[in-house]
Amino acid sequence: MKVLFDTNVTVDILTNRQPFCTDSIQCYRKLIENDDKIFISTVSVADVMYMTRKHYSNIQKQFSVVSDFLSTMKIAKVCKKDLDFAFSGVMTDFEDGIQACCAKRHHAKLIITRNVKDFVNSPVLVVTPTDFLAM
Repeated sequence: MKVLFDTNVTVDILTNRQPFCTDSIQCYRKLIENDDKIFISTVSVADVMYMTRKHYSNIQKQFSVVSDFLSTMKIAKVCKKDLDFAFSGVMTDFEDGIQACCAKRHHAKLIITRNVKDFVNSPVLVVTPTDFLAM
């Protein structure tokens, strides 16, 4: 199965953000154990770097941890089609519109996020890490 991790789930894992990281980490481990493919969009990579910079003691540590984590994932490139979908207004949150279209183009079966409410009208099924673990 292919899934796309939203930025918030990735940040939860990389920063051990409480109380969310427990389910996010278990979700990640379950996907890895099942040999599922986890995608993260290029937009998320930039956002993750911005959001985690204060968590790590220095930039080399941040680069090392984030790079190692991302090496277990596939990178889903964002293209103009994703931007066009986000600009269409089908989804009210622009960035989540990019994520949703990108996930669809890469044939993801799920988007895993803690922010389900902003994915109304997503062309891909959206679940929280907690809901994924219950599936």
